[in-house]
Amino acid sequence: MDYEPLYTKLDSYHQMTSPLKAYLKVILREIILSDAQVIGKALWSDFPITFIHKGTLKTKLESKIEPGKSILLLHFEGLMLPQFLETNLEDFDLRTSVIGGATLMGIPSGHIYNLYKLFPEFHKIIEKISLENCNKLFHLAFDIKNLKAEDRFAALLEIHPNVFQLASSIDIADSTGMHAHTLSTLKGKYLSGGRG
Repeated sequence: MDYEPLYTKLDSYHQMTSPLKAYLKVILREIILSDAQVIGKALWSDFPITFIHKGTLKTKLESKIEPGKSILLLHFEGLMLPQFLETNLEDFDLRTSVIGGATLMGIPSGHIYNLYKLFPEFHKIIEKISLENCNKLFHLAFDIKNLKAEDRFAALLEIHPNVFQLASSIDIADSTGMHAHTLSTLKGKYLSGGRG
């Protein structure tokens, strides 16, 4: 298992010590997921902290009262996978699933206490992961509310130029808060070199 992408990501939150890296190397588990597999409560319970080593996942929040009304968040390779818990099960369906297969690196729940106890930097890492996840959600809401569809699309392409190889057009449209027809028009404009 190649630990460097995870170590690089965790170091970006807070410099890890060599003992923490060595401990992680012993406890980390590789989790191989198939296409369209839904991540259930058991996986979150067993591995509360996960890193997307390979592949792309999506989390979709959909209204049960008004089917079709939803929002989708894409999770790309090289990022920590946020854990979500929907408490209003009568009104909403929330699920995280795999797009085309993925490999995660998970920290088993049985080691979380030791990580906090033995490695002071682990506290900072978890704090920064939580802040990053909150910021992502706030910026997603801000962008959908305040930016034009074209600006949201351009920002996504700047970060993930190969996004159409990673996710379907429907998922991309949902994740940027635009209609599929709008996305199709923008895709033709941008990917044919006609932007500006």
